[in-house]
Amino acid sequence: MLPLLMLFSIPIAYYVKGYSWEESLIVGPLFNFSAFILLGCIPTFLIHRSHYINNKDFSLFVDKISGKITINEDKQYDIDSLEFIEHLAISKKRKEDGKFRLITPWSNYSYLKVITPDNNQYKISSNVVCSSELPIRVHSREYTLWPSIR
Repeated sequence: MLPLLMLFSIPIAYYVKGYSWEESLIVGPLFNFSAFILLGCIPTFLIHRSHYINNKDFSLFVDKISGKITINEDKQYDIDSLEFIEHLAISKKRKEDGKFRLITPWSNYSYLKVITPDNNQYKISSNVVCSSELPIRVHSREYTLWPSIR
């Protein structure tokens, strides 16, 4: 479907911008490729980079039997004593309210903010583990267009 939509740039370049058909065949795909890089690849790379930088040395061990989570091999907490806030892309809110929301290339990126009893905060990227795979209860969800880890 997307390649068919990309063909609209050729007649737009011809009729609206005044290019010849030969020029339109060059300008249209070049515009599409530039828009794909600027609106798709670069933002996704920046979000992926923020998730990687914040979680490259992060380790997480979950013991479902004893109900404990070990973070970075030195801090151990009871699962029930932790507060979990899930940060999701705004397109994921569609499941809750049924409204249409635009899906972006970075819609599957999210992170889980873990607040410990001693007020330490850890941000776990969806690249490390999905929150649905953990034996936790998410206390709240926050939605944003740009779910990068800050």
